[in-house]
Amino acid sequence: MTKQIACLSIAACVVVCLFTTARAGAQTLAVGKANEANRTNVVSAHADDVKFSTLNSFKAPAATTFTSPLGSQPDTTPAIGPDGDIYGMTTVGGEFGNGVIYRFDQDTHQYKVLHTFSAKNANGENEDGASPGNGLTPGPNGVFYGMAILGGANGNGTIFSITTTGKFNVLHTFSALDANGHNEDGVWPLRNIIIGSDGNLYGTTRTGGENTCLFTHGCGVAWTIDDKGKFTVIHQFTADEGHAASLTQGFDGYLYGCAVWPATSLPPGPLPSGILYRMTPWGTDFQVLYTFSQTDTSGQNMDGADCYEPLVETRPGIFYGAAYFGGTNGSGVVFRYSLDNPGVVGVVHDFSAVNSAGQNWDGAGPDGPLALGPHGTLYSNAEAGGANGNGVLFALKEDGRYEVLHTFSATNPTTGANSDGANADDGLVLDGNKLIGIAIYGGNGSPAGYNNSGGTLYELILDDRER
Repeated sequence: MTKQIACLSIAACVVVCLFTTARAGAQTLAVGKANEANRTNVVSAHADDVKFSTLNSFKAPAATTFTSPLGSQPDTTPAIGPDGDIYGMTTVGGEFGNGVIYRFDQDTHQYKVLHTFSAKNANGENEDGASPGNGLTPGPNGVFYGMAILGGANGNGTIFSITTTGKFNVLHTFSALDANGHNEDGVWPLRNIIIGSDGNLYGTTRTGGENTCLFTHGCGVAWTIDDKGKFTVIHQFTADEGHAASLTQGFDGYLYGCAVWPATSLPPGPLPSGILYRMTPWGTDFQVLYTFSQTDTSGQNMDGADCYEPLVETRPGIFYGAAYFGGTNGSGVVFRYSLDNPGVVGVVHDFSAVNSAGQNWDGAGPDGPLALGPHGTLYSNAEAGGANGNGVLFALKEDGRYEVLHTFSATNPTTGANSDGANADDGLVLDGNKLIGIAIYGGNGSPAGYNNSGGTLYELILDDRER
């Protein structure tokens, strides 16, 4: 099951639906091929679920307006504040259906809305943004940084800051597009902001910019905001590179990331699978480090396709990442790339094939950044698959040992309700001995069905063996 995104503007709906449809057919139901020599053997085990707790079940949004007073569908990575509270965002809900920013007190379990994104006009415009994307980034002095995919003065998204007390400030509003879908600073900002070693903010936009990629949309940009608040585009992605997807800063100071779908028009077969790249924080010395192989008509390849999430550097020059599709079963992979072995990606875990009900044992569609824990263990989520088709949480050792930590339960076929959530997304945050994350759907159900359920905030306590 691919992620459903509430289409809150016609332009955004066109982009989302085209990208989703193009990849949806790639999710294969076939039995996987044997692992090749560059794959690590997997030793699997299942953990019990007694350590999993649902912290908050979000109310389902209204079926047509997407409104709910406290926010719904938290499709953004949680963050831990200096006070130990959990801070996060919902993509819909709030008084105007455009999402909220919330705080959850881990001691008292009190939930509070810090900011409600304002109403949009008929052109999709407002002051502060709408449909906040992927997560808040903690900065110094109790300030968080985030992005809204839509809204703002031109309807193309915003970059903002918010304090632990709810003081909200727009840092940048993305500019209007011309008739060809281009602008200078990009639109549709996705993934998390990073704070560089120089203290500047860095991020990307998926579309917009000066160059043309798929569907006559721009390829996106990489940008920075300095300590004086000046916004600068540091790289305009090209059709050979693809749509910008993510950034992280390596130990060597370079910015590393993924880009997806390098092409100028929709090919007759599957979409191109994407690249790994790096560049300096000034945007110079841009290098394509690796090009993922083309998937076949069943969505299968040897190295994965569609790396949306930031890479994690476990040791100097060694990066791990997740690809949502591809692999020998079309269910996605976790991969490793080493600067000492250029031009090669090794698959660390190849997610198994799903059956006709979307089920398997280990999950499918890894759609979250990998969180690095003690002893080199990586933690994250697979959005789909698992015994009930609603995703899993997993732990993965660098040597390929894979463990399912939690399998999300079945949902009510009419309302989409369950106790723990469905479609875990956007990765996990490690907070001491706890993993904290979100599920977009499940939790409180809705008469309008599964895709209108409210989602959950949850924690999973790790035992000493897992840590």
